[in-house]
Amino acid sequence: MTHVLASPLPVAGIRPARSGIPVLFHALAALCVLSLLIVSQNAAPAESREVSAEARAVFEQTKEKLLQIRVLHKATGAQASMGSGFLASADGLVLTNYHVVSEVALEPRTYELEFQRSDGTTGKPRLLAVDVANDLAVLSTDPRGQPFLTIRAAPLEKGDRGFALGHPLHLGPAIVEGTYNGYVEATAVPRIHFTGAVNSGMSGGPAITPDGAVFGVNVSRMWLQQLVSFLVPAEAAMELLRRAQSGGEPPADFRKEVGAQLLAQQARLFERLLAEPVKTSTMGRYTVPDAVGALMRCSGAALDEPEMLYGQDLKVCNLRSGTYVRDGLQMGELRFVHSVLEARGLGALRFASLMEERYGTPPPYHFMPNRKELTGFRCHDDFVSRPGGTLRVTLCSRAYKSFAGLYDFHLRALTVDSDSSALLSSVTLPGVSFENGVRFARRHLEAISWTK
Repeated sequence: MTHVLASPLPVAGIRPARSGIPVLFHALAALCVLSLLIVSQNAAPAESREVSAEARAVFEQTKEKLLQIRVLHKATGAQASMGSGFLASADGLVLTNYHVVSEVALEPRTYELEFQRSDGTTGKPRLLAVDVANDLAVLSTDPRGQPFLTIRAAPLEKGDRGFALGHPLHLGPAIVEGTYNGYVEATAVPRIHFTGAVNSGMSGGPAITPDGAVFGVNVSRMWLQQLVSFLVPAEAAMELLRRAQSGGEPPADFRKEVGAQLLAQQARLFERLLAEPVKTSTMGRYTVPDAVGALMRCSGAALDEPEMLYGQDLKVCNLRSGTYVRDGLQMGELRFVHSVLEARGLGALRFASLMEERYGTPPPYHFMPNRKELTGFRCHDDFVSRPGGTLRVTLCSRAYKSFAGLYDFHLRALTVDSDSSALLSSVTLPGVSFENGVRFARRHLEAISWTK
């Protein structure tokens, strides 16, 4: 399941109609569309008109409490990114997403914040508090005493109507109707499934009930899917507001605070994962680790083309617990991949060459070079005895420069007992403590076995 943060993306160009199509076709098409519009307007059901009136009423009551949040590049004064936020307290506090303001949190010398109200006036908010795990942030504005949105404490019922508001792209404030579908199943951090079009730039905007109470904060949508959007639950927003109101002076640079929250988040996650019993499954003659608890999902496939001289069965298990840190940097996802390869027309030498090539494949895209944020990988190679034979094992780790105690891990293990079949297993662990990375890698290896 791939989520796309509802943060800014460039506006795609609007293309004209293709050349070479007769003008008559355009005219007929226009007449058809016009006639359909006339029919739909004349035949609009009462319920549709009621929904439209309700959306207008909600927007009118909310628009002055909705803000556009901009991140500005100090050296040029130009906009670097844009999102949304809303006034959430009588003392002028604003709720938004952490990912909207992450560059200011981590690079305050390079970036600054600006907000714009519905009447066009602007101001310079101050970052007060962040909740990286829940992707929330609180800003301060001045003056106080402005109208604000109240946060709903009681949960909604599945099927209840709601409205998401924000600033999609650079198109101005917008309101979108949707449906509350409860909490997403099997996630490390709670998210509300909202059936509505939450688009880029609406991040941090409120999702509200018809009576104007906030039940969630826009955060992301599922990539390449229709109307599958996600909200941060209201209770997480209430907790961060309380913390911001009772907290002291915020830091000038939030790096230390972000690092501490990331460490705490991965500790909670791995305490939960490592408490689960180890489950295994069978792939041919191999026994391999399976999904860990209810949070993971696995999928399988066979790569078996007639022209290939070998067959491959593939199993991929993912735990989508990633925590956004900044553009190009996400931590906390867990992924392991098992490949069982069987030689068909390959001799022993060519099969060994194929295994060497597969084993030496660079780590996945999560682990692209990032000299600004991370050290280089340091790897340890060894041979490990397991029931059935020997594993060739490589364990690599690299440290985060700005977030002490956090590491990326990549594990590869390959069976070396056969000239015609092999198991290649890998584990990807971005943004974990050194202890948890080693513990999980050891547990993974101990769950592998095979028969002669």
